[in-house]
Amino acid sequence: MLGNFFSGLLLLILLPSLALSDTTGPSAAEETQFAFANHLLQNHDYYRAATEFKRLLFLYPSGAKADEANYLLGTALFLIKSYKEAIFHWEGVLRQNPDTPFKEEIQYKTGRAYWELGQEDRALLLWEKILQEGRPSQKTFAARSLLWGLIKQKRFDPARLLLKKSPLTDSEKKAHEAFFQKAENLPYKSPATAGTLAAILPGAGHWYLGRKQDALIAFGVNALFTWAAVASFQQDNNGLGTLLGVIELAWYSGNIYSAVNSAHKFNRKLDSDFLEGYGLRFGLLSQGPSSSPIPYLVLHRAF
Repeated sequence: MLGNFFSGLLLLILLPSLALSDTTGPSAAEETQFAFANHLLQNHDYYRAATEFKRLLFLYPSGAKADEANYLLGTALFLIKSYKEAIFHWEGVLRQNPDTPFKEEIQYKTGRAYWELGQEDRALLLWEKILQEGRPSQKTFAARSLLWGLIKQKRFDPARLLLKKSPLTDSEKKAHEAFFQKAENLPYKSPATAGTLAAILPGAGHWYLGRKQDALIAFGVNALFTWAAVASFQQDNNGLGTLLGVIELAWYSGNIYSAVNSAHKFNRKLDSDFLEGYGLRFGLLSQGPSSSPIPYLVLHRAF
């Protein structure tokens, strides 16, 4: 009886400490599961990392690592380009737990997922919200991302207005302004000019674009078929002349189309190279699944 009494008393004394230990830190099993999932993520095994983070959240939905696991699960989904699934997951997390310590990181990367899906305005709205309400470190990254996005859309006036109000240093603001000026003066080629020159003289449109080898080929092929068609008619070989004329018309039309299309490709590459340089300069292009708040953007658009 006395032994049972002391055993019960000891249990009552230890229960509060046992309960406290369960709520103030992750259990060994949860810690091991999280470490394994994070190891997979850090080693770029994103599919398995997503699976292991889902396993952790199933086993420990309210565990000490649940907040970070929810953030990193979305990150793994993003890195395997499951952008819609990542958005669905992250938005669900914010609905269920709006005070998660990873709120701003989730908002930022949700914006990036929208950006990848071509919903650029939704991304800009999320980054603008971080700029208005976020922590100082997050505001800096949000400002850089907003500026990058506005310049990509060639919205120079809103970009300059944002730059004035941004929390960036004066030296960084000057650097951004230098990129703005460069963006406004990129040496684009006119598709209309390229097409007109190609129509006047086959190959001239490609020469205008700096593609001299293509220009010489276009001129040579068109000249050859034109000469052959004319020679056939002069020799009263009207059937062959007509056939060669039809072929020449196809080459001539293709030369115009190619010149116009090449001008568009030239301009897209010019934009892509500029934006890549811009992103690298301000740390918007980086790699790695780190849970740090440092963001990165991916230069990709479908044309």
